[in-house]
This record gives sequence, C-alpha cells and structure tokens, in this order.
Amino acid sequence: MILVLEGTQRAQLSYYFEMLFSLRHQIFIKEMGWNLPTSQGTYEIDDYDVDQATYIIDLIDDDVIQGAVRLTPSESCSLVADYFPHLIENGLSARSPLVCEATRYLFLPLAKRADENRAAKARLLSAMVEWCNSMHMSFVQCIVDMKTFPSWLELVPQTIPLGLPNPYGGGPERPGGGNCIAFRWPATEEVVQAIRNYGGISHSPRFFQSGGVPGSYQLTH
Repeated sequence: MILVLEGTQRAQLSYYFEMLFSLRHQIFIKEMGWNLPTSQGTYEIDDYDVDQATYIIDLIDDDVIQGAVRLTPSESCSLVADYFPHLIENGLSARSPLVCEATRYLFLPLAKRADENRAAKARLLSAMVEWCNSMHMSFVQCIVDMKTFPSWLELVPQTIPLGLPNPYGGGPERPGGGNCIAFRWPATEEVVQAIRNYGGISHSPRFFQSGGVPGSYQLTH
C-alpha cells in the first residue's frame, strides 16, 4: 500500500513518522555513515522535514516500510539550492514553483525474488512521479550517489543530468562520502509508464483518494 502523508500530520500520525525517522537513522547514519543531525539519538530528522513536506511511503504486511521518499517544494526547501548549487551547470535555477525536490529516498529489497523487488521499487517511484504530476509539477529534482546513477537512467531514459558529478562528505575516500550528481525527471505520464514498465507493473489510477490512514491519502492500484 502506498501512503502519502503530509508534514502537518506528524503529531496526528506519529506512529508512521516515528517508524520512518527511525528507519532513516538506521540506514543513513548507522549503515551509510552520513554525518547527519539526529533527534534523541534514534531518529534522523533534518531542516527539510517541514510542514510543506510530503512523504510517499510503501507499506507491506504488518506495517513494514519497504520504501519511502520525501518531497519538498524547491522554492522554499531545496537541498540542491542550499548546499549543492555547484551541481547545476546548465544555467537552470534550483528553485522553481514547477520543481519538486525528492530527498531521503530509501528502498529495502525485502523480497527473495529480484523481479518482486523491481516491482516494489517501481511502485514507489511511479507513485512519486504520479503525485508530482497530480500537483501540476513539471519536474522532480534529485541528488544521488554517482554509483547509483546508472540505475536511475535505467529506470527513466528521460533523466536530465543538471551537471557533472562532484564530491560530497569529503569524497569517496572518506566514510560516508562519495561523488554525487543532480538530475531531474519530467513529472509526466510517459515517465510514470517508463517506471511501471521497468517493474513490470500495471497502471494505477491518476487520482488519489482518502483512505487507509485518517487524514492521509492512499494511492490505489
């Protein structure tokens, strides 16, 4: 089940947010070694976990999070603009009312079969692009480690690099460091379909409806 939660719901739906922030702490700080601020030593929460943020969460059985991504309006909450403006070398602005920024993407390959994991990854990312399209956004903007960039190109041939890779966190020689690149995906039905084709999943409705969790949205398939 894909849940779409808003930053304004953190108190109302604390169960889901605490589970998400705890998982982010486990993955990004403990496993990947990123030097990030923490809340109470167990949650990873940063300056972009604001009321304006939207969280796309893929829940499987027993409320286990298989994947999640945070979306913020680039006009007011842009990691690229604030910390990585040098990644944009094509003259575009990192901030735009038509650009939504995706950060804190995580995906856990919980299935035993590779095709099932591909389908789960496609379910989350197609929902992300579909939500941006429904909000009349033109692009989704992301920063990823250069090692993973080929997999994003495989997902979406329409991927638009914004510049050349640059070091982060002290570079690949430092724990938690590497080389990163910024890119955009067009928030179009064509891109949604490309992601679905990658995962071998059928189409889903172009609309969101109330359900699943009070005050949230559930993307039905």
